[in-house]
Amino acid sequence: MDLNLCNKVVLISGGSRGIGQALCDAFAQENCRVYFFYKKNKTLAEETVASAMEKSANAFVKGIQLDITDGAACENAVHEILDVEGKIDVLINNAGTTKDGLFLSQEFGKWESVIQTNIFGTVKLTSPVAMAMFTKRSGSIINISSVAGLTGVKGQTNYCTSKAGLIGLTKALSKELGLKNIRVNAIAPGYIETDMTKGLKNMNELSKLIPLKRLGLPSEVAKTAVFLASEAASYINGEIIVVDGGLIA
Repeated sequence: MDLNLCNKVVLISGGSRGIGQALCDAFAQENCRVYFFYKKNKTLAEETVASAMEKSANAFVKGIQLDITDGAACENAVHEILDVEGKIDVLINNAGTTKDGLFLSQEFGKWESVIQTNIFGTVKLTSPVAMAMFTKRSGSIINISSVAGLTGVKGQTNYCTSKAGLIGLTKALSKELGLKNIRVNAIAPGYIETDMTKGLKNMNELSKLIPLKRLGLPSEVAKTAVFLASEAASYINGEIIVVDGGLIA
């Protein structure tokens, strides 16, 4: 099946590791023109570019250092991409952070940090991209949420709140932007093998909770995003696609 993504311009936030790196790989493999934002680690960003470029000789991949909580920086970077490409076809809001702790003992600063990145950062990046898509009357926006935003997780109240917020954002934007042929969907991954899960001590216990008896791979989330961005999903809008091996089924 031809997904018709060749030469599509794709912008990914949080693209230098884990799911973000897998997203860059997957869209490069479809011969897209991929731009990704990363916050700090230039070495990881360079590794992401190298990995993605190996997937296709025809792909273009570029990393841009940027903090998505800086609205002016987001707007400037988006306009720079538009000056070169003339459009952005796909936006994937993947950047996120966690600051775990029980609600009654958690400092407010940790709440502020998580909400600033996961909610306000997403809004600050989505706004200029959506405006460009609005002008073209075409586009696909994919928000990377989490099953935590659907079910809640002890010790992650701030993170769960932020991911639930992304689901609300997805639902509302799908109604507003859908009028201009811009589709907005979300992916809610379960436990995925990333740097965030490598430090967990109860990996075996977690696997037992999942019907497929294993954690997911970043590439499995990325393939879902490729599908949602493609013509194969042209009538899918406002949906939350759970990728969790059956964890919350």
